[in-house]
Amino acid sequence: MIDTIRWGIIGCGNVAEFKSGPPLYQTPGSELIAVMRRDAVKAADFARRHGARRWYTEAEALIADADVNAIYIASPHALHAAHVKLAAEAGKIVLCEKPVGISAAEAQSCVDVCREHGVPLSVAYYRRYWPIVRKMRELLCDGAIGRVVAARVQLVDYFAGDPDRPWLTSRASSGGGALANAGSHWVDLIRYLLGDIASVSAQCSTHTSGFEIEDTIVVQLETVEHALVSLSITLQSPIATNEFDMSGTAGRLRAASLSDGQLILDRVGEHPQSRSWPRARCAHAEFIAELVDRLRSDQPAPVPGEEAVAVWRIMEAAYRSCETGMRQRMTV
Repeated sequence: MIDTIRWGIIGCGNVAEFKSGPPLYQTPGSELIAVMRRDAVKAADFARRHGARRWYTEAEALIADADVNAIYIASPHALHAAHVKLAAEAGKIVLCEKPVGISAAEAQSCVDVCREHGVPLSVAYYRRYWPIVRKMRELLCDGAIGRVVAARVQLVDYFAGDPDRPWLTSRASSGGGALANAGSHWVDLIRYLLGDIASVSAQCSTHTSGFEIEDTIVVQLETVEHALVSLSITLQSPIATNEFDMSGTAGRLRAASLSDGQLILDRVGEHPQSRSWPRARCAHAEFIAELVDRLRSDQPAPVPGEEAVAVWRIMEAAYRSCETGMRQRMTV
């Protein structure tokens, strides 16, 4: 049993600022001890505003802090594997941002090193714990719309580049664009709600000057239960969209806006039921609460590292399909 999870953050940028940082110190049984960022001024400022006791400019120094027993890794994707390895070798609990590295092989290396050193590895696929997603999974498990035969997932998340984060548009540093970054959450949700994937095909394009990665992609997936899923993602349009629409043999279940918690259940012979399942203000809050509770009671990680490997395998298949024009069969 661990009384308190005492966090150190590697990479206190936008994600830690707005999504994940506050829950690490607002959740009962969880404290933020130290933060690390290469820019000393920004590291000190983050620590001051979020109540961290110390700040560092080197990951090794933060990991060596004896008061820290858990490391949250929010560094650029290409640094994930190295930072996970350092934390695992130091015997620290590891929470890594998605997608965990820049390939399935890197994600698997993170799983392996944490297993070797006996430390838990969790992945920040936090949307699984939003109330609307929990309700969707409950309804699907109860057969509310029968057997799912088709689904449409659409994500529009405008991004024209960020001079403070140039690594996001570098394939070597990010592993990919619209799919590997924001889209990885939705690949995870497709697996979480509809099951394993049997085959993948995709087309992608880049319209944004200076991008080495795709800014638009359409992925067609077939689940092992033979449901057909279309995942469409673009960073080009300014009108934000995040919809998850499933059609089954007995009805339809639609998250008209997943982030806003708007869920509509439509069944034959019944009036459509519309209900709001709002999430906490900080996107990671429900996930961090679940994670901390499990860590303190020695339970398995809520989203273990193996889930990141599975997502990466699907994304790599999609990228191969973009390159070859051929459907990719998955080994389940």
